[in-house]
Amino acid sequence: MNFWGNFFWKNKPKKSKYLPKKKETLELSFVKKFTSNGGKFLYCENEEELNLGFQNILFENQITSSDLFSNEKSISEHFEIKNENFNSIGIVMNCEFLISNQGCIMVSNRQILNKKLNQLPEILIVIAKTSDFRNDVSEAMSSIRNKYGKSIPLNITNIYPTSSEKKLNFVSYKRISKELYLLLRDFNK
Repeated sequence: MNFWGNFFWKNKPKKSKYLPKKKETLELSFVKKFTSNGGKFLYCENEEELNLGFQNILFENQITSSDLFSNEKSISEHFEIKNENFNSIGIVMNCEFLISNQGCIMVSNRQILNKKLNQLPEILIVIAKTSDFRNDVSEAMSSIRNKYGKSIPLNITNIYPTSSEKKLNFVSYKRISKELYLLLRDFNK
């Protein structure tokens, strides 16, 4: 700094304790809550990382793509899932939105048909985009209304990651314990 800079900035004011604290980004807040509750998160920067992450999930669970189900044509074609049995070991699906303040995944009948959460297979693999983040359920519901107009999907629900090792409490008594994976795509596709 020059002479004038030293003179004027010598007693630089400290940050006021009354200023609001900086908020975490939606993405970081979601990932912290999602993983701390038992969800497994994989960030995919490109198509190759998405495929590798998917293969690692299959390897970890000692299954093949024939053990999985998906009712979404784009996912079935991409990962070569030919199983048409919903009662398979796992399901691969997109999501409606990722709810940041709760660390949960919003889905609808477009992903899980008309099934309840306890009717879903043991392994849930969700493919999401970075544009799917929403701050809270209210914002996500508004986005659904904007996305679908008058043909709002049915069976809208949130999937919360729940670790079987964690002690259940009154807040999580209705949550089901499933292997929940999230592959987050950060590329145009």
